[in-house]
Amino acid sequence: MAIQSMTGYGKAEAMGSGYSVNVELKTVNNRFLEFQIRAPKSIMHLESKLKQELGKHVTRGSVTCHVQYDSEGPGGAGLALNEPVFRAYTAVIKDAQARLGMPTTLDIADLLKIPDMVTSSEASESAETAMARILPVFDRACLELVAMRENEGRVLAADLEARIRGFFPGLEKVKGLVPVRQQEYIAKMRARVQELVGDATISEDRMITEISIMAERQDVTEEIVRLEAHLHHFLETMASHKGPGKRLGFLLQEMLREVNTLGTKSQFPDMQHLCVGWKEELEIVREQIQNIE
Repeated sequence: MAIQSMTGYGKAEAMGSGYSVNVELKTVNNRFLEFQIRAPKSIMHLESKLKQELGKHVTRGSVTCHVQYDSEGPGGAGLALNEPVFRAYTAVIKDAQARLGMPTTLDIADLLKIPDMVTSSEASESAETAMARILPVFDRACLELVAMRENEGRVLAADLEARIRGFFPGLEKVKGLVPVRQQEYIAKMRARVQELVGDATISEDRMITEISIMAERQDVTEEIVRLEAHLHHFLETMASHKGPGKRLGFLLQEMLREVNTLGTKSQFPDMQHLCVGWKEELEIVREQIQNIE
């Protein structure tokens, strides 16, 4: 299943007998699917249908849709001068000129800018006719949008996979370090206890029990096992899940939790250094998956 970026652009257009359609789609990342359309008022009633069609192609992202629809036949808009309003404004201007003695030249272009000076007359056109013309163009724009999102998604997926697989060598190193560092810690604690008690005697069983309790608190075996499982699940989700962005985000939080715990519990500089590097990588991964559908 191809991963899609949430950033993309698609455009399509068509011309027919007496009409033309131009559709542009732009998307950016968003936790949900949001759809905004900018189109002539005469076709705004098609917004819900276009959003429904869009949902067949994408599931997340903020989508801005520009639709330009011009029709010369039924549904086409003709412009007409509002003569009563024009004559009224002209009469007012001429009267003002005569009374104030300020002769000026009437600028028709300025008069045409007055609200309601120019009206549009729209013949009726069925919603089915407009949809039959616009929908195929909209679908082609969606396909171009998806193609761009998939291309960018492949780049993101390759980068994420490389970063996630980069964790496994470090995990193997930590697996080898854990028992060694645990034995070092036990020997250090034994020596410290012996130093504190001096010549006094202390039960060997008691010493072993107390040291084992302290060593247990620093055991990171469970964190390593869970982190490794999350890493494998992350890769599997990328490879097989449709629209994996939300699930990858959840797995990322779990991985960060395990790495933070591992770094806190471990008292050994080499393991802590690995954890710092892992957290840096996971922050980069966080930024990347915010743009995955």
